[in-house]
Amino acid sequence: MRISGLAVLSTAHMPTAERGAIEALIAAAAIIDGRQSIAFHGIAVETHSFGFFLNTELVVEDERPDEVSDTLWHILNEAERQGCDWVLFDRDEPTSPGLPLFD
Repeated sequence: MRISGLAVLSTAHMPTAERGAIEALIAAAAIIDGRQSIAFHGIAVETHSFGFFLNTELVVEDERPDEVSDTLWHILNEAERQGCDWVLFDRDEPTSPGLPLFD
């Protein structure tokens, strides 16, 4: 069994345009075999009742896609560096000091 970490942040820490784009992808994605298959410029996305999960794998394998902001890339990179495979952006999570706010 492999155990991995999960970083949890407020959705307020995600740039507004990217958050809107991910929410639009989620709304438009078809459900196949009980789940949605969603990617935001190569970053795997999973839905959550109060936000969404983003996978950190891309920061290990690739350079930042031009469409992904430095802010989001930094969050994913920091989470991966600390052993997290996923970042949960949750609208009910309190904001974290030291991170930019977009809400």
